[in-house]
Amino acid sequence: MLKRTMKTMVSVLLTVIMLITSVMITDTKNVSAATTYITVEAFAQALAKEIGLSSVSGTHDGYVNALLEKDIIKEGDFSSYTGNLTRTDAAVLLNRADEYLYGDNIDPKLVELALEKRISDIESIKSSKRTDVVKCYLKGFIKGYSNGEYSSDREFKGSKKITEKGALSCIKLLKDKDGRAQISPDGQLIRTTKLPVYAKYYPYVLASYPNEYYDWQFDFEGQVLYDPMTDTETPYENIKDYAAPVDVDKTTKFEDFPTMKDEYLNNWLGKVKTYMEHVFNADYRTINDKWVDAVLSTDYAYGSETRRERTRKEIEQYVTNMKKNKTIVESSKIAVDGSSLYYFSGDYYLRVYVKYRIVSSEVKFGVDNNTIIRERPYSNILYSNYPLVHFTDYKLGEWRECQFDVRLARYSERAGADLGIFYAYLVEQLYYERRIEK
Repeated sequence: MLKRTMKTMVSVLLTVIMLITSVMITDTKNVSAATTYITVEAFAQALAKEIGLSSVSGTHDGYVNALLEKDIIKEGDFSSYTGNLTRTDAAVLLNRADEYLYGDNIDPKLVELALEKRISDIESIKSSKRTDVVKCYLKGFIKGYSNGEYSSDREFKGSKKITEKGALSCIKLLKDKDGRAQISPDGQLIRTTKLPVYAKYYPYVLASYPNEYYDWQFDFEGQVLYDPMTDTETPYENIKDYAAPVDVDKTTKFEDFPTMKDEYLNNWLGKVKTYMEHVFNADYRTINDKWVDAVLSTDYAYGSETRRERTRKEIEQYVTNMKKNKTIVESSKIAVDGSSLYYFSGDYYLRVYVKYRIVSSEVKFGVDNNTIIRERPYSNILYSNYPLVHFTDYKLGEWRECQFDVRLARYSERAGADLGIFYAYLVEQLYYERRIEK
């Protein structure tokens, strides 16, 4: 009986071991299959066939020779054609193949911008290959890796080897242009799934910007034009009086606004970011004239000497107040994108995301809103020329994430470059009331 029991136990144990071994072998095969890389020769063969090149006899593999003949592969690109292909070299070959088929038709200014701002690890890529890598990204072949929410660049990881599956998928995109990733006019990855409720009001939705950035009502929603003389209300007219971002190019306040926007949008974005970065990074121990000058330079009336000096005094008064109250405000992230530009009642607005906290302040608020507005205690915390009547329940050291609308205007009729900060609509508590119901 004992022998029979032992024999049974041994049999069961052997069966278990065989099953475990089988699973391990299967898993190893799956892992291996999932991480199979592609050699330069194999990539060259698939690439040449896709663009209609035949094998050519010569020193190297026939398809390598075919690509060499068309300058898609250049002498010296590779020390070996049997080694695995990197993401950088895949990008270089894809871009050259694309230019072989369609020509070089990307705006050089966009390439320059992307080289400077869109690939976070571009410095790790060999300088002679950077332009091809950026063009490959801009054409939507290889998206790269996210750098997190509200990032304006992506990591390419060019030294990593590209998998066979990924490489073959990219090659198919040479002719399947609809399958490529979509890129914004300023070189950022666009998201086409899981879109915000308000997606239809925007020209595109950025991959790194969450829905909260977009699902915030515009300042013109629910507004009417009131005439006190007749005590009547008239609805604002679309395009003439307001325009969502998707329609902003149709506005007629300025002649040929699309051309003006193309020329000056980066200037406007720069002013908004500079303004918000200083407003939300103010320390009573270190604040100085350089901080004052930076904020002043973004103001809508900067070009007018009289108005500029008045604004300077307002900023300097804020500095006096915040020093007295030992105010420290700091931010960890500020993001603004040109796709949020909209129009209302003669001015333009840009939306800004801010993550910040109030580290220190001895500001005392009044009991009611009238007192708050009259005494303007918020001016001791954040520099603003717009009443922050809801800004009363902050906790020192607490991080807050909010979207704010910044209004751009001109003090006098000058060129588009003169658009500057009229005010920042810093009423963060309303965010929770104004968010679009899902």
